[in-house]
Amino acid sequence: MKAREPLAVAALAVLPIAPFASAAFGIDEPVFLAVAHRILVAPLDPFGFAMVWDSTGASEAARFNLNPPLLSYWLAPWLAAFGESETWLRVAVWPFALLAAFSFHAIASRARVDALRATALFLAAPAFVVLAATFQLDVAVGAWLLLSVSLLLRARASGAPRDELAAGCAAAVAGLTKYVGLAAIPLLGAGLALLPGSRRPRLGSWMRVVGIPVAALALWGLYTRAQYGFVHYAAGLALVGERGTSAAELASHVASLPIWYGGALAFPLLFFGLCLVRGRPRLEVAVIAGIAGAAVALYVLPIGRPLRRVPLDLGDGVLAALCFGAGLWCVGLALARGVAARSDPLDRFLALWAGGFAAFSLFVNWHVNAADALLIAPPLLLLWLRSPRLAPSPRAQWIVTAAALALSLGLVAADAAQRNAYRTAASQLAAAIGDAPGTRWQVGQWGFQHYLARVGFQPLVPGSARSPGSQLAPGDWVATARNVSQLDVAAYMERFTLKPVDRFVAESRLPLRTTNPDAGAGFYTHHGGYVPFAISRVPLDEIALGRVIGVPRE
Repeated sequence: MKAREPLAVAALAVLPIAPFASAAFGIDEPVFLAVAHRILVAPLDPFGFAMVWDSTGASEAARFNLNPPLLSYWLAPWLAAFGESETWLRVAVWPFALLAAFSFHAIASRARVDALRATALFLAAPAFVVLAATFQLDVAVGAWLLLSVSLLLRARASGAPRDELAAGCAAAVAGLTKYVGLAAIPLLGAGLALLPGSRRPRLGSWMRVVGIPVAALALWGLYTRAQYGFVHYAAGLALVGERGTSAAELASHVASLPIWYGGALAFPLLFFGLCLVRGRPRLEVAVIAGIAGAAVALYVLPIGRPLRRVPLDLGDGVLAALCFGAGLWCVGLALARGVAARSDPLDRFLALWAGGFAAFSLFVNWHVNAADALLIAPPLLLLWLRSPRLAPSPRAQWIVTAAALALSLGLVAADAAQRNAYRTAASQLAAAIGDAPGTRWQVGQWGFQHYLARVGFQPLVPGSARSPGSQLAPGDWVATARNVSQLDVAAYMERFTLKPVDRFVAESRLPLRTTNPDAGAGFYTHHGGYVPFAISRVPLDEIALGRVIGVPRE
């Protein structure tokens, strides 16, 4: 590594997200924060609490939070030292962005590409920048996975058992950060089998590289079964069975994946644009992929399931078509290079890495989001840059990096504005109610739920055959947020009469939206929109406050 490269890599990883460190909590961050609070009270029982969170209505944390608690253990000391400070808790996870950056740089160096240019392209992707500005699990698990691969490559070159041991330990940490990190186990196993080294892997190598994460997984499974009555990671497989099986939903899921690859990574979309302008590489493949994208935008997305709130308009349709074509073209050419007869072992390993995560996103994950794109980005990018026929010129790579970073900064600003809207709304709602009597209820999720809980609101839960649900009384207050609905309470609320009290419309001049059903954007889930981001000026959200004036008679 050149003398100044470490500084450049660190700057690329942290400087784009530093201005947004004070952004409000959102998406699943309140859950990870709640687990960290619990760890401070009972370190050996991280899921021993209840809260209403998602559409399942489950209240036991071990049931609705199907993620391991390792990141919350990391956050707990920061929480104890600085409280629920958004800035300090976000700074706390910056080391994972740095770890991901330096691990990818090390892999790129061994892959015989210009490591700084490759790292800059990776770190400029919207999927990296937006997720690194949060303490979602995705950058952290990606960092440990990249470290495990980097250490495996070093172990194959050195033959040193300590490097194999370190690779196995990093894989174990990846799996205990987010369960998708368990993919490091077959990935490292394939690396041992495929990659040449200073010596052939023996039983000890397999035990160190694969045996350690398998043992960690088994021990965690035994612990959760003893503590909570079930194997925690096995419960996550239930989500696979709950995926919709209708033809329209499956078609929507399959069609969305290339769109998120193209848009949430940006470099496939920009490489695609260069190809259309310059006629290389493989213009004919790009044209066919573009036509397929147009067909998807016209005939698949509009009738897909789940239904979106807004129809697919012309702008989003064009963006979806371009992103689909770019994603399909970029992944297709990369995998073709990796499985070609004359490809070398590292190319085959990278193709297996990329193909494995594509298969996970298609057949296992219950929705498509930017995290899927982030998982496939490292091998996809390296397969492109290792090919003299595919790789853009150095100048074009820097242009693509600059364009992708500009888009990423806009998207992280848009995402922060969406989160901040709920923190502001909580203060406005509390001021509107003042000291008036009445229980405070809310219908919402993510940051909306978190910040309203700070001012005395509790989640409204509909009744069922097993539970009477929330007991509303005349004089109670109900706050709703249009874009972050939680449980389906529409039918339940029809039983009550509400008087509108106030309404807040959160606006933003920035014409970008991330997860916003009114804009048709679903950065964090394709269930929210047709594209990972949208060019739109629709309100960030509409928050309404009502007061109960009539209840059903018994």
